[in-house]
Amino acid sequence: MARAVIVGGGGAGDATAFALRKRGFDGEVVVISADDDRPYDRPYLSKEFLRGEIDAPKVFLHDEAEYAKERIELRLDQRVTGGSLSERKVNLAGGGDVGFDFLVLGLGGTPRRLPEVPTAQNVLTLRSLRDSRALREALDRASRLLLIGAGFIGAEVAASARKLGKDVLIVEALPVPLQRALGREVGEIYARIHRDRGVDVRTGARVDRWHTEGDRVTGVSISDGTDEDVDLVLVAVGIEPNLDLPKALGLALEGGGVRVDEGLRAAENVYVGGDIALHQHPVLGRSIRVEHWEVAKGHGRGIAASIAGGHAPYSKLPYFWSDQYDVSLEYRGHASGDDTAVWRGDREALTFSVFYLREGIVQGVLSMNDAKTNELGGKLIESRRPVDPSALQLADLAELVGSPAS
Repeated sequence: MARAVIVGGGGAGDATAFALRKRGFDGEVVVISADDDRPYDRPYLSKEFLRGEIDAPKVFLHDEAEYAKERIELRLDQRVTGGSLSERKVNLAGGGDVGFDFLVLGLGGTPRRLPEVPTAQNVLTLRSLRDSRALREALDRASRLLLIGAGFIGAEVAASARKLGKDVLIVEALPVPLQRALGREVGEIYARIHRDRGVDVRTGARVDRWHTEGDRVTGVSISDGTDEDVDLVLVAVGIEPNLDLPKALGLALEGGGVRVDEGLRAAENVYVGGDIALHQHPVLGRSIRVEHWEVAKGHGRGIAASIAGGHAPYSKLPYFWSDQYDVSLEYRGHASGDDTAVWRGDREALTFSVFYLREGIVQGVLSMNDAKTNELGGKLIESRRPVDPSALQLADLAELVGSPAS
């Protein structure tokens, strides 16, 4: 009987396990996770769970009984440290090996720490359910939160903390938030959204000095010349992809991840998904690596389809979303803030979309409170045909999507 071993209990790993069963894979399915909690829905950690609106049972992706029902062996609090592709086995940190016929790596990443940030009781990061529990408890006792970084995690935590009535200070090194990914104009809108709701956003700034008492940070001196008191710090400056195991297995590393083909395969019967997958995307025609929850889950389903039904390209476009206050953001495709931005809608009312074009072809679309445009934008990305920028601004998009290639 074939055995599929999945290392990592995040979005990619959990989705692979359940999709294998849905697709009729009748062999053994083993999920090995370093986490001591069973797989959970990570987006809740910076929003509803953090705010105390839901508790842990709602965060878990499946009841414990579902793993038994689907014959999925879930091994928690176990770390894989190495292995051999030729011998078809992986090594556990506590000793012992696990053999496999198919190997899936969904290892995610570890929150990046800045060397100048002190190790202190009230300096936290957010990645796991354990992290979110600790942050939730700390927020209950805190009055002023300092966020280092204004990316999606930092912004979502800022919005949650404001909803809880906390004072929030964000220090962001870039001139505007999310500039590299979404461009300056969108970043300025994001900064305004937070400032309008009482967040103190300092951009183009850094912490020059940390003030501590005992094992706690009590304040900071910022490069703009101000001194600020804080009683809780969250460092949210991205992740370091977990690549020790792929390196030990001899897989090809590139671009901060593991190089995989169009079907997410890194070697014979070895698949990699989620944050660490540098995917040769068959629609976009280039290699991309995306660190978002929805992408990881999609990778898992694609990997399961290849294992159960034969290796095939995974062509779904990257997609992610973020809710902050009453603003719903959706993003499809994969672009850069340096691509040509074409706007559609009402910026002041925060109901708009931005199309990102490269050589006249839509690479990505970002939407605020504009879901239908985002969906149609995805179809334009998939078409891979040049589009007139003025048509994106003014035309009926449904007709534009349905029009023949020029």
